[in-house]
Amino acid sequence: MRNITFNLPADLVRQAKVYAAEQDTTINSLVRELLQEKLTREGRTRMAADRLLDLAECGPYFTIDPGSIRRAELHERR
Repeated sequence: MRNITFNLPADLVRQAKVYAAEQDTTINSLVRELLQEKLTREGRTRMAADRLLDLAECGPYFTIDPGSIRRAELHERR
């Protein structure tokens, strides 16, 4: 193990301490877990899926039925 130092805003540290206490863990463990999640393929996949689900909750982005678009219209050059 190696020690590193972070410079973080006081309010963020305070929130992290409260969250860690609520989860019965330490800030050190939280940071380790977050970094491992962020850096592993599974973690990146899970985060991408979460982002996709968040976007899906926002509703449809199109106001027209995709089935009504003709193939030629999709490939028109402008």
